Amino acid sequence: MWVLRSILILIIIAVIVGFALYNSGPNQAVDVNLIWAQRSEVPIITIVFWAFILGALVSWLLFITVYLKLSNQIREANKIVKGLQTEVIALRNRPIEESRDLLGEKSDRRE
Repeated sequence: MWVLRSILILIIIAVIVGFALYNSGPNQAVDVNLIWAQRSEVPIITIVFWAFILGALVSWLLFITVYLKLSNQIREANKIVKGLQTEVIALRNRPIEESRDLLGEKSDRRE
């Protein structure tokens, strides 16, 4: 549920920034010099919009990888816990005499 909520929040923010993009004035422009391209007179709101979108995608991908890693660790830990619980149950259900024999104790018989 929280994943859907975060995606919905990102969509709402993207719509707000997109609305601002289409309503910005033409006098707010800068030159963009990237490694592979150069652009002149690009509106500032366009740069803000695409920076937001790329930042949201990168953070979402990082979150997904961390989430999958943690869920895998939890699954492995739950398997170990189940194994230990079955071992404890098996030890509790053994008869007392068999437990003494396993521990190497001698009975209190006197001859």
